[in-house]
Amino acid sequence: MTEAVKQFVLHIQNLTEHLTPEEADAFIAALNQKVAELEEEKEWEALVSTPESQAFLEQLSARVDEQIKAGKTYGLDAIL
Repeated sequence: MTEAVKQFVLHIQNLTEHLTPEEADAFIAALNQKVAELEEEKEWEALVSTPESQAFLEQLSARVDEQIKAGKTYGLDAIL
């Protein structure tokens, strides 16, 4: 555990000592939600950063560009 993490944990402990049980539960729920969001972002980044994913996204982008040029669909700029 890094020193920054240790300091953060100590800070959380000190903060929650002065909260009611309900406030502490709400605070921990909010922290858990943020952790879950960070985990999802990390998982998503791992998925889309693979060479296979990058190749697929490039192919998809090229197909969309072709459809826009052919008038089969519109780019986001046209509808925003």
